[in-house]
Amino acid sequence: MPHATATPAQPFAIREAVIRAQCVVLDLDGPVARLFAREPAHEVARQMLCLARDDGRLADGVRDPADPIAVLHAHTDRMRRLGHDPGWRTTVEALHDLLDSYERKAAESAEPTPYAADFIRACHASGRTLAIATNNHADAAVRIIERMGVRDCFDGPVVGRTGDATLMKPHPRALLAAMSRGVPAGRHLMIGDTVSDFRAARQIEMPFCGYHRHVRGRQRLLDAGVPYAASEMGEFLEFVADTDR
Repeated sequence: MPHATATPAQPFAIREAVIRAQCVVLDLDGPVARLFAREPAHEVARQMLCLARDDGRLADGVRDPADPIAVLHAHTDRMRRLGHDPGWRTTVEALHDLLDSYERKAAESAEPTPYAADFIRACHASGRTLAIATNNHADAAVRIIERMGVRDCFDGPVVGRTGDATLMKPHPRALLAAMSRGVPAGRHLMIGDTVSDFRAARQIEMPFCGYHRHVRGRQRLLDAGVPYAASEMGEFLEFVADTDR
């Protein structure tokens, strides 16, 4: 099978996904804003790893040592495998507290994604329900959409991670919690920028559109099986007013 090529999203495919959606579920970090635009994520991850090392409970096999979410997941998974050992539980709780604190701070300087606010307002004006399903803390998500002036557009919930990081995407918990009651998954649309977002949506048969501002990020989505990956949120915006719903 030939290697996928990261190209702009197919307009027809995006149009079909957008116009069918009664409800739009957004990932936070990427489609809505760059959470760690001024608070480098790799530095947060480094401090988390230092904390775990100082505790003598450094998990093996961290998927991406520069990604704080990956660090938290790896240590939570290790704690669960050890039967919720009290020492590991203490370390994991401290990692949660550290990451929560950094995300709340980062929310104050997060950079909105170009066209994201316009897309959100247009979806709301069209009668679509909007929700967020993120692996970040819900407080950070709420603060960002408040700063963007679009908090009132979200009729659906803002769902963040729980105290159990193994329930983060690709686990579908957040997407299930973000869904509108009485609306089938097929009439939702998830927009995310990671393979984990795609896998979570696929588990519950929720339509998915990829977005990533970098070519390399779009390539990862395409390689994972995402049929199209937009390079900017404006690619979705132009189809919101269409009314085949």
